[in-house]
Amino acid sequence: MSYENLCMNCMKEKGSSEQCPHCHFHNDSLQLPPFLPMRTIVGGHYLVGAVTESNGDGTTYMGYDTQTKTPVTIREFLPDTMVRRSSDSAALLVREGSQETYYSLLSSFLELWGKLRKMNGLSALISVVDIFEENNTAYAVSEYVEGAQSLRDYLLAAKEGYLPWKEARVLFMPVLSTLATLHQNGIIHRGISPSTLYIYPDHKVRISDFSIPECRMVNGGLTTEVFPGYTPVEQLGVQAASGAWTDIYSFAAVLYRVLIGRAPIDAMVRLENDEMMIPAKFADALPNHVVGALVNALQVLPEDRTRNMDRFRAELSASQVAEFASEYEEEEKARKRQKMYAPHPIGNKDDTQELKFNPLQQQALNDGYVRTHLHEEEEDDEDDRPRRDHTGGTAKTILTTIMVVLLIAALLFGILYVTVLKDHFTVDTDETTTVTLSADVKVVEVPDLVGKYYAAIEHSPRYSSFTFTEVEQYSDEASGKIIAQNIDAGTRVSEGTNIELTISKGPEQITMPEVTGSTYEDASARLTALGFKVTRSDITNDGSEISGTVKSASLSAGTRHKKGTLVVLQVWEEPATVTTESTTKATTGSDTADTSEDANFFNSLVGGDN
Repeated sequence: MSYENLCMNCMKEKGSSEQCPHCHFHNDSLQLPPFLPMRTIVGGHYLVGAVTESNGDGTTYMGYDTQTKTPVTIREFLPDTMVRRSSDSAALLVREGSQETYYSLLSSFLELWGKLRKMNGLSALISVVDIFEENNTAYAVSEYVEGAQSLRDYLLAAKEGYLPWKEARVLFMPVLSTLATLHQNGIIHRGISPSTLYIYPDHKVRISDFSIPECRMVNGGLTTEVFPGYTPVEQLGVQAASGAWTDIYSFAAVLYRVLIGRAPIDAMVRLENDEMMIPAKFADALPNHVVGALVNALQVLPEDRTRNMDRFRAELSASQVAEFASEYEEEEKARKRQKMYAPHPIGNKDDTQELKFNPLQQQALNDGYVRTHLHEEEEDDEDDRPRRDHTGGTAKTILTTIMVVLLIAALLFGILYVTVLKDHFTVDTDETTTVTLSADVKVVEVPDLVGKYYAAIEHSPRYSSFTFTEVEQYSDEASGKIIAQNIDAGTRVSEGTNIELTISKGPEQITMPEVTGSTYEDASARLTALGFKVTRSDITNDGSEISGTVKSASLSAGTRHKKGTLVVLQVWEEPATVTTESTTKATTGSDTADTSEDANFFNSLVGGDN
């Protein structure tokens, strides 16, 4: 099937005209190197269209899947500082001296998009449909949804240029859950901004424009992509680690823009003189907990900032006690117990008010002491008068009387047992009978721990009903993540049961051996046996090198890499055969000129005269 009538910008039928009637794109435009020419086929069935976006680690093209007949987006790994592409070949040529770095970053690109593909289905994530290597680079193909627009364009089109919290909350709270999952899987976006968040036709926000970390860090070795006002200081050259808090700053900055109508002051400016404020008219309209959450998340220094997405989400939701991670739900329960056992603060019965207790009160609450007093206080709240029974005595007096009677009865039974009944009971010393009150028997349900980090659950109050045994194992999951448990989630067991957890040690690390000078076959077999992936790149041989031997490898000998890392071996190819005049004469055994017959034969071949 011919796709000549497809517009390379919107992938709709444009007819015979070069200008698309739908998007007005001129399809006779040229796409010059290093970008792929329009209508190039990659992956066997993906038609490459116009460039839609490009940054330090790659280029995104509009695309078309000729098998499913649907538009897609195609992301090509194309670090502009390290490669070039000629006009007569789709293959990337790596610049001299950049090979090792290039192939290391290529592995990072494949790892990033491989992880994203495994998380297809997350509500705020664009689905990845294919990943493949070709043209000495790699490609990631993602879904395309017509009608999606960037948050930047969405806000510019809004009447006021900003949104009320009620509307923003519905749009953005689900994104926090997706970001939390990304962080748990070791993915930090580092580029969240109004330009990289998209509003889809279903009025839901999706995260797009993922890149490898080196692209979004100053001095990362690639052309740096940052977003003024939305990029925190740890990406701008300040010596501090990146982490979940990096995306928290960027997301909070986006939320600030959405709610206030303007971008925050650039982080490096704030580092020198932090004068960022929330205008009074917005501060008065926003709930206090939202203002507090933004203040905490937009702290300039990483160590002062909100540390994880669960905490940020809890603060935006006005949770007063730290339900900051799923592992700490028990703390939320403790907060509820505090509210049940203590009166409201004087003059304030707001449910979100955090109650304060002295240490003795807190210990009593933690131990679950005398709930009877709770009921009495609740009853007194309902009626200012103490409740009395029909005889005029208080309920407390009746309870005390009953307890005294029971104690007297127990004392009398003890006396009776010692004086009368003792001789009628025998004890079998060979048999021990344990009688346990039902109130002391506690059955608990085994939680689903797979996917959580062991460090987060090890000392969490939520899991204090269990003990744990660790078994470490290499896996593709991040180091420290739980990948299996020996008792299925949902199983009911007695309190104190031990659960054996299999903990990921991360991908297995293997050492790159020295293979320079070896034959390609030997080097490839050796590397494959160790767990590397191997590919070959032939280089020109002037005859002074042994063909088929390895000139160099993309990874340095002695360095450690995860199992499955790609190694590119540069191999000397066969030297070109050169025929010289002296060689010809030596072969014929004659130094004389061509005979007339030979000359005639030669002339007949080239069309010359005798």
